[in-house]
Amino acid sequence: MSLRIFHIVFIVVCVLLTLFVGVWGIHEYVSARSNLALGMAIVFILGGVVLVAYGSQTFRKLKELP
Repeated sequence: MSLRIFHIVFIVVCVLLTLFVGVWGIHEYVSARSNLALGMAIVFILGGVVLVAYGSQTFRKLKELP
């Protein structure tokens, strides 16, 4: 597996994991009304959005490489 493919797979797995934890935090907030769970959800969903932006920039740069 090349370094390029590994990087793409790693970014996709990180995005899925952060969004999963964000949804889990929202579920915990709804069921237990925990402000800590809401804060965790917000941080992880924002992290997922940032990772998506990073991934799109990285995909563009990786397409230019031979």
